[in-house]
Amino acid sequence: MRVVYRGDFDGSVCAAILIELGKCDELVQYHPQDVQDDKVEITDQDIICNLPYNPNCHMWFDHHSSEIGKIDFSAIFAGTARIAPSAARLVYEYFEKELTSPAKYEQLVAEADLVDGGFITVHQLAEPRGITLLALLLDPRTGLGLSHDYSISNFQWSIKIPELLTTHTIDQILCMPDTEERINKYREMEAKAKEFYSENSYLDGNVIVSDVRGKSIPVGNRFLIYALPGLMDGNISVRISDGKEKKFYTINVAHSIVNSTSLVDAGKLCREYRGGGHERAAACQVSIEDSDRVLKEIIDACKG
Repeated sequence: MRVVYRGDFDGSVCAAILIELGKCDELVQYHPQDVQDDKVEITDQDIICNLPYNPNCHMWFDHHSSEIGKIDFSAIFAGTARIAPSAARLVYEYFEKELTSPAKYEQLVAEADLVDGGFITVHQLAEPRGITLLALLLDPRTGLGLSHDYSISNFQWSIKIPELLTTHTIDQILCMPDTEERINKYREMEAKAKEFYSENSYLDGNVIVSDVRGKSIPVGNRFLIYALPGLMDGNISVRISDGKEKKFYTINVAHSIVNSTSLVDAGKLCREYRGGGHERAAACQVSIEDSDRVLKEIIDACKG
């Protein structure tokens, strides 16, 4: 059985539980847009976690409002799909009785709930440690995959994490040389990231807008922008950046962890532009030609 998952912390915990249960012979990471656009071949030997639905799969676990709210959403499938803090929560609850030591995963799932939903504290943001630090390193939006000076590629490192979670403690994983390389990169770039987003972001009403098209983006976690001077009054952020091979742009929408007053469902908003996500964080891909129009429409939808 293949586990097809998104390679962030939430997806990694999903995969770790399935490995523990002996339900995984192969791990495959994909970007949500690739699954949504049917660029991925899915069969009845696949368990999909934290990614859009495909009717050919064996099982599906997802918590994104953009998927669950689709008009053509099929209610007949094996697995669980509902609004929840994380996909890992759904996998854990579904298989809890089959786990020999469910307590082993309770803390991992609880952390997936907090980080994926953007419920970490400013203190955790300033000094990430333990599971929070590993989660930030795994988050594709942190940007560690943009660097290529590691001993192994970021993909090679991240795809090892699910199995490591079944056999090692978080502290042991953080002390491994490949992980330490990424911790050092993260910390080296932190000050540069703060400077970069301060220079390339502004407040439009309650919306924190970051336009980093055509720019070299430093490594930095997706939450740091909310604690920057001059931006803390914003309650939702909209970032536009270069997509893969600069063939399109990616727009990310997310709620602030400092000012959590936004009522916008980011997942449903991005679904209108063939993207997706959950209530507090989502993304969509837009053509270069349409980018200015779509950016303005999304900013306007986030105001108020």
